[in-house]
Amino acid sequence: MSRTDWKYLIDSLMFVCIVGIVIIGFLMGLVIPEGPAATESSKYFLGLHRHQWGNIHFYLSIVFVSLVIVHLILSWSWIKGKARQLFKKAWKIGLLMTAITSILVLTIFWLLYPRLPGVYEGYGLGRGREVVETQKGNYSIPKREGIDKVTVFDEEKKSDISEAKEESSRLRKSDDVLPGSHRQEQKEAELEALGIQGWMTFLDIERRTGIPASRIVERLGLPRNVPLHETLGRLRRQYLFSMQEVREVVLKLIKESKR
Repeated sequence: MSRTDWKYLIDSLMFVCIVGIVIIGFLMGLVIPEGPAATESSKYFLGLHRHQWGNIHFYLSIVFVSLVIVHLILSWSWIKGKARQLFKKAWKIGLLMTAITSILVLTIFWLLYPRLPGVYEGYGLGRGREVVETQKGNYSIPKREGIDKVTVFDEEKKSDISEAKEESSRLRKSDDVLPGSHRQEQKEAELEALGIQGWMTFLDIERRTGIPASRIVERLGLPRNVPLHETLGRLRRQYLFSMQEVREVVLKLIKESKR
């Protein structure tokens, strides 16, 4: 291949990379939601998670930068000649200033971008799954005091799951036959002890109680393709079931599992 053919190939690959980078940039900026308030299911596009699209964006950027370097090497004679034509004897300084300008552009964006302390607090800590539904259908993030590190958050989460499993174990051992109002009170207490809330998912319930999510879905009469990572608050509006039904089904499955 001639030098011209190589330039054509490199330029074509650069065009493909930059188009991919731009498209993924628009997807991540305008289409795929981010942050703890967005559900995990909404962060998927064409079967890939937002982070996976970010990885593709990164890989394309690396390839693009590599191609730019090759492009500069192949075109160095032309670049040097053009610089001499424009800047005369100061052509080296002209090229240096061109390189510095690219760094200045990034610096300008960094200086102009607004500083918003606390806006991104909690990103990446899994707090998106703690979205709770209000009576008006709005969503808010419950605050956790004193949690500054991911490790602390993880330990607290593990502790919650451990306590829930112990509680479900206690329910399995509890007496299932109680007379009259005592039985009703016992049932209500057991349902409350499960701690099943609208911000949880079927997978969360499985981790808390040990009951397979697929069995809960089947017992509720829901389709098998129900997204197990979607919050119950959203699913119940779509499939028209109540949180009380979920709690009762889970409690019944727990008691069945002890037999």
